[in-house]
Order: sequence, then C-alpha cells, then structure tokens
Amino acid sequence: MPREETTYMMAYGFCANCRVPIQYAPTRVPSLRIDGEKRAICRTCFGTWNMIHRTSKGLEAMPVPEGAYEPEPAGGM
Repeated sequence: MPREETTYMMAYGFCANCRVPIQYAPTRVPSLRIDGEKRAICRTCFGTWNMIHRTSKGLEAMPVPEGAYEPEPAGGM
C-alpha cells in the first residue's frame, strides 16, 4: 500500500512591529496591514494590540487563531 504523505508549510520572517524573528502559518497568523500589505506579528505584539484596540475599550480580546504559530498542511486550512 502506498504511504500517504502530508506536506506542511511554515513561513519565517520578522514581526512587523518589534522585528523579532518568528515562524508562522501564513493563513492563520495575526497581521497588521502596512502600506496595503498584510504583515505577520508575534504573539507578544498581538497581545499588546489587543490591549490597545480591544480590552482598553471594554471589548473582549481577540484570540490568537489556533495553529497560528505552528506548521499547517500545505494548501491552507
């Protein structure tokens, strides 16, 4: 019987805000739009974004999408 293989993908780059190196799942990672382009941000910066734009205004924090910083099957979700 042929072995079934699954291909996974990860992107590597720098947080758009603090510039630390990060690895992430491109279709799931939180991002900021900068000059019209979506750029990935790290967990720490996403937490800070939540405080500034959500919880400080009485809104619930947005959760980090499941698997945002983990390998994901190639082809997206």
